[in-house]
Amino acid sequence: MLQLSNHRKLLDVVVIGSGPAGCAAASTCAKAGLHVLIVTDEAEQNNLDVSIPVPLESIHPGVSSLLEKIGAGGVEQTASQALYSGIYAGKTYTPLGEDSDGIWQGMHINRRIFNNHLQQRVQELGVKVLFNEKVENIILEDNKVIGIKTTSGELHAKYIIDASGKQSIAGKKLNFKRKFFSPPLVCWTGVSIIDEKFLYDQYASHFIPGKEGWTWLAPQPPKYCTWTKLSVKGEKSFSPPDELKDYPIVGKIQFANMRWRLFRPVCSEGVILCGDAAGILDPAAGQGIFNALLSGIQGGNTVIACLKETDFASFQLAFYDDWFVQQFEEKVKQLRLYYAEHGINIMNQ
Repeated sequence: MLQLSNHRKLLDVVVIGSGPAGCAAASTCAKAGLHVLIVTDEAEQNNLDVSIPVPLESIHPGVSSLLEKIGAGGVEQTASQALYSGIYAGKTYTPLGEDSDGIWQGMHINRRIFNNHLQQRVQELGVKVLFNEKVENIILEDNKVIGIKTTSGELHAKYIIDASGKQSIAGKKLNFKRKFFSPPLVCWTGVSIIDEKFLYDQYASHFIPGKEGWTWLAPQPPKYCTWTKLSVKGEKSFSPPDELKDYPIVGKIQFANMRWRLFRPVCSEGVILCGDAAGILDPAAGQGIFNALLSGIQGGNTVIACLKETDFASFQLAFYDDWFVQQFEEKVKQLRLYYAEHGINIMNQ
């Protein structure tokens, strides 16, 4: 295990978080020759137990090109548990697309396997990963972020990239303001065991709208189906969807706060926020991992540019902030329109 005492000297970049955004940022910086360290509160997992089904995450085939870009091509295939060629929204089926190579297929992936292999690829690029390490605070000097304080000590770096996901460590510790774009929303997800009586196409995903939320079905033939429900926060029965009410649940139901929110700013002198650590939309946006990878790459490139031409660092940070906000607000607009088209009224509450 990597010891913190070996890394007292000034690093180029410390990345908080070892998920898609963090690995994309770390890989991008490492490929540019920067000295990078990832700090994560997750445990190192060399032998994953995948015998127990867990809720799968659905990814668009566009993720593959971003993984290739960061030197992690094929990771998505390793983590794939099922494929889908299109999405039913109500009764309307929309294929993902096709090109000269054939019909596009999305994947339902095991996120633990996906993250584990991403971490391995990043380490192969020379990035060190400090596991089981909790970030306790952000270190400031003259209003500039210069490092982090962990359970084991201090780490100083020219830049900190926060990719801590929903923990939003840097944004919270630095008291950045949050801008909200939706009422409070809650999401819960689980896995049900299905059989031959299951009425839904097992080679497609299903978005089922309701007045106060929606249901997402991601079949994993022949035996399982991941389901996700979203609703306005309140007194809800956190039960499986009606479509699966007669099927047994395996494992635990997971919950998440999915209120649409964005930190302002998403970067400051010495720190950049990426992925969910910067802004969150609910899963109906459909590109969570794609956006995490994309913002991680963009954040990494921003750090590279800032270190290359220090006199223009403030310009590069402003450019990243503007880029992230524009991307986020465009997705908010699209998602509101999508909800309105399907009669989902949660934005009016």
